[in-house]
Amino acid sequence: MKIGWSSTILLIQVILCGSGITQAKHTHSYEQMHFSAEHTGVEEQVPIPEDVLAILRQDEMVRTLLEDEKLSAEKLPRTWFSASAIHLSNPGQVDLVVVGEGPILGANVTTFWVFCSTPHGHELVLTAPEHDLVVKRGRWKGYREIELTSATAVGFSRMLLRWDGRKYAAYREKSEHIQ
Repeated sequence: MKIGWSSTILLIQVILCGSGITQAKHTHSYEQMHFSAEHTGVEEQVPIPEDVLAILRQDEMVRTLLEDEKLSAEKLPRTWFSASAIHLSNPGQVDLVVVGEGPILGANVTTFWVFCSTPHGHELVLTAPEHDLVVKRGRWKGYREIELTSATAVGFSRMLLRWDGRKYAAYREKSEHIQ
């Protein structure tokens, strides 16, 4: 079988492009960017580090639930949370979105905690009881923006959060009345 030069070059390009695509798939990990009270857990869970659990034990709502369940802070059930790795600023820095599960999950809301990785461990930069948390592609001061949404029987609200240098803070809010 005789193959011409143009066919050979085309075949080499297809092989090289295909291997580049395959390599690109393996070098870029998937990041979940939308978290919701409607869906249980996160798509690709990561273990919750001890320093993050220590911060969660201090959360007022978590402490109230522990008291209601007659549990000590040291017995905090890991099943009450799921965590997902995300890169909020530095591609080499792994941050976390922690989603409340079990007794933390409400009828139309759950609590989201966002932790940034620092040289000294994780730092809590956002606590938000909402319906949805969406990590946006847009950035402010080097950090990705976050959008929170909530809904009631009569309205829908959306809040855009931006990095203020230490934590995430409200930047713009929009509420709509459902007719």
